[in-house]
Amino acid sequence: MNKETLPGGPALRRWVRQVRAHHAQSRRAMAGEPDDFWRPHVTFFRQDPYRPPDPALAAVLRHVGPEDTVLDVGGGAGRFALPLTLRCRQVTVVEPSASMVEALEAGRQEAGIENLAVVRSTWEEAQVPAHDVVLCAHVLYGIERVDLFVKKLVEHARRRLLILMFMEAPVNAFDRAWRLVRRERRVGLPGIGLLLPVLWELGLYPDLEMVQQAPPRPFPSRDVALEALKLRLYILPGSPEEARLLRLFSRLVEPASDGFRLRGVPPRWEGLLVWPPPRVGLDKTSPSY
Repeated sequence: MNKETLPGGPALRRWVRQVRAHHAQSRRAMAGEPDDFWRPHVTFFRQDPYRPPDPALAAVLRHVGPEDTVLDVGGGAGRFALPLTLRCRQVTVVEPSASMVEALEAGRQEAGIENLAVVRSTWEEAQVPAHDVVLCAHVLYGIERVDLFVKKLVEHARRRLLILMFMEAPVNAFDRAWRLVRRERRVGLPGIGLLLPVLWELGLYPDLEMVQQAPPRPFPSRDVALEALKLRLYILPGSPEEARLLRLFSRLVEPASDGFRLRGVPPRWEGLLVWPPPRVGLDKTSPSY
């Protein structure tokens, strides 16, 4: 697809170009396409479904009632899906990654959760019925045809669509490390800041609820931080990039009270897009939205 055939309006065209350039740069750096990109990252996404709600989970729960069915698109290991099952009637997760589905099933069994259905599929290929609430949390950053993806989300939401994202993609936290280690500017992925005008071009005008401002999650140890950098920068063992990463590591990572953090990465704003916007004065679980 060349510049002349890019789809949609200017915001969507900018989104497509940015995502495409990011993925092309990643493929050039990889030794080959992994069978399951998310397998090395699974433990990062597993969380206790009985934990007290953090700000992001609490923001989602405000829009979900006890009789609702919820469709979690790209639900991963169940960070949101598992606690949602404790607070609504039924949750369906659509997730293409085999390792994420394995972790989700393990979490479900450990918690004794039964009102959860899992569809292992990409969203583009998934065949599922409409649900009362559709949740898509931290998925859209790398979706090239985000317009088609969102249109399908809208079609499957009987009452409410919730899109949770950061203003910039979390992976952009590694951009400085990429530049210093791989010696080229990293093409970042878009976030809410560009998604909003794309949605406006689609005729969607959601509410934006700012959820929290928080630093990227810390690494529990130096070794974990080093492995995360190797994964995110696609570093091959014995390569010049690996030697450069080891040499620059103290410039990229600093100790913190809760582990280790990437240097120079500021806190990020996380937002929840809510469509259609709730009507003032109506009960949040009313089906007449």
